[in-house]
Amino acid sequence: MLTKLTAAVLALLLLGPMLGLVGIGVLMNPAAANCATPGGSVTVGAVPESLTVTTANGETFTLNRQQLTHAATIITIGGGIEGVGRPGITIALMAALTESTLRQLANTGAYPDSGNYPNDGNGSDHDSLGLFQMRPQSGWGTVAELMDPTYQARAFFGGPDGPNYPSPRGLLDIPGWQHMDPGEAAQAVEVSAYPDRYRNYQPVADAILDALTGAASDGTGASGSAGPAGSVVAAAPVAQSARVVFPLPEGTWVLTSEFGPRVHPITGESSFHTGTDLAAPDGTPILAAADGTVTVAEFSGGYGGLIVIEHQIDGQTVATAYAHMWESGLHASAGDRVVAGQHIGDVGSYGNSTGPHLHFEVRPGGTHGEAVDAAAWLNAHNAADLPEAAVGAPTSCDTPGGTAGEPAPVDGDPDRLVDDPTSDGQITARVAHLVAQARAGFPDTGWACYSPRPGTTSEHPLGRACDITFGNRIGTYPTPTQLEDGWRVTNWMKDHAETLGVEYLIWQGRIWSIARDGEGWRDYDGGGSHDPGDVTGGHFDHLHVTVKAGA
Repeated sequence: MLTKLTAAVLALLLLGPMLGLVGIGVLMNPAAANCATPGGSVTVGAVPESLTVTTANGETFTLNRQQLTHAATIITIGGGIEGVGRPGITIALMAALTESTLRQLANTGAYPDSGNYPNDGNGSDHDSLGLFQMRPQSGWGTVAELMDPTYQARAFFGGPDGPNYPSPRGLLDIPGWQHMDPGEAAQAVEVSAYPDRYRNYQPVADAILDALTGAASDGTGASGSAGPAGSVVAAAPVAQSARVVFPLPEGTWVLTSEFGPRVHPITGESSFHTGTDLAAPDGTPILAAADGTVTVAEFSGGYGGLIVIEHQIDGQTVATAYAHMWESGLHASAGDRVVAGQHIGDVGSYGNSTGPHLHFEVRPGGTHGEAVDAAAWLNAHNAADLPEAAVGAPTSCDTPGGTAGEPAPVDGDPDRLVDDPTSDGQITARVAHLVAQARAGFPDTGWACYSPRPGTTSEHPLGRACDITFGNRIGTYPTPTQLEDGWRVTNWMKDHAETLGVEYLIWQGRIWSIARDGEGWRDYDGGGSHDPGDVTGGHFDHLHVTVKAGA
């Protein structure tokens, strides 16, 4: 025994310096350090249409695409924050599943204006809002902030860069959270009256992470490669960007078409151009206008190769979009963090284009925001000196999913029947007027209005309704660009509902009516004849619009 002890002591004496060097090596080796902490990045791939999951208690249910998109937001935000990694993301998913079943809930009883923001339904728990049921009265944020899923995710993770540091505490503000039971860690942030509920959703959180990131990850939080082009990735929080640059190198471009009304260069119809066109030689580098996170990188539809980047500038979220690249000209992927001036793509001429150019858009509010004059925005940020918001000549492209501008009311009797341009039937003059104006502003939309539909309760046989698609087929979910186009048309109709005579809209599992405008978008229950969970029954593949009867 003494001999063994003596040998052990000698070994320690001889190896002591070496062990010290090993320790120093671990400290100096970033890869080794990552293996010891829960930090690292987690990349979200394509979001599936649905995912069937089972809780620890054995309850099985199915999450839809909207819920999984919220999960992708949480994963992406967490993956972009140092020290969170897969363990922290799992805890956040457990919390959001428990609090809202991954639904962005309004609370019109406590805050009527919360219904005016995009939401997945209405909650009624005290004054709680959103995915994590955070309360304005507890200091988590304003109604506007808490109705933003990205803000809620940032608030839950917290930390020195979180929106509420140091209080209310986010996950990173909880001492020793890495060593706590995941359910206890979730409870420490949520301070719920029912702490045991969170553990029940840990298997569900793990299943979501595996499905959205491609495979289970180790404790580092590292996982797989970026998702395929075309997947929408919620933007991770980005640093405030103080610098805005022109999206093409100096001396390489010529302004060819400005923001505003114009004649479509391909169809010859009146339309509204939502971007600024800059002609440049094929292959000219396209530069990120500011620091940010890529939310869309895809090749499809009228935009051709499209990249959208979200930025935080002057305290506000704004997105910039870059279109008409060839497939080989896309040099960024959804989820990438980019910096101002970074080469993200090459000028091309794919889609609705008559020559090589960059179609550049600026969208306040984020990826799906309505475009404003990009020239004016660049000028305001000292990145250009361009003419602003003048009617330009139709020399480059027309934007799929533009905007039809301010509509005019229908002339004469709005209920008189006229020939339906989408079928052999007839529709009211009000519907025909809406179709004509919408098609002029959104030429890449598909329309189906009159339909006999015997044995059903519908406004289609009455000539007062239309279904609209955005390049997708009925029965298939729209691509990210098509979904974006759909929201543009939907918001245009909603914003001008009184002028157009719109009675109600159904889109993406939600319904809005002018009679209940104060409630905002509500969950669509199928109206007694449709399955709201189905791609068509829930109106995930098309927008439905019904116009009113009478003056």
